[in-house]
Amino acid sequence: MFARVHTLETTPEQHDEGLRIVTEELMPWLRDSTGFRGLIRLADPESGRVLTVTLWATEESMRDSAAAAEQLAALTTAGAGATRVGMDQYEVSFFDVQL
Repeated sequence: MFARVHTLETTPEQHDEGLRIVTEELMPWLRDSTGFRGLIRLADPESGRVLTVTLWATEESMRDSAAAAEQLAALTTAGAGATRVGMDQYEVSFFDVQL
């Protein structure tokens, strides 16, 4: 499994709008993307830092979505007014979730 991590800096208002954009606009596209396995959004209200992690079945599926991810990240940050700090890619070396 592979992960792309978007790092943003937001205000409380930008955080709420960013969450709306993720749930209403980004998730439908992601669910239709080949190899998409999930999304985790982490927020620190005190610092305003937000990490959005998308999970991909293969490195190829993550790579194939890179151009669209770049465009969607730009639209999301512009729509919410947030500042994008970075976008990085990782191999997931361990994953264990119990719901």
